[in-house]
Amino acid sequence: QPTYILRGHTAQIHAAHFYSSNTRLATADASGWIILWSLHTRRATAVWKAHEGSVLKVGDWDGKIIT
Repeated sequence: QPTYILRGHTAQIHAAHFYSSNTRLATADASGWIILWSLHTRRATAVWKAHEGSVLKVGDWDGKIIT
């Protein structure tokens, strides 16, 4: 049984990235959407369409999200 389920994506999730602070999670899907989650509240803090196609990887560099 999962402890928590984060709902937000409507397409398959292709990538997930936990920030080193363990306070945020970035997820990316097959439709090009990225969701930034707060792990404290378990809610989305930002949602945007990053690409027209699938996002295959997501990470961070110097506080910025890279896809």
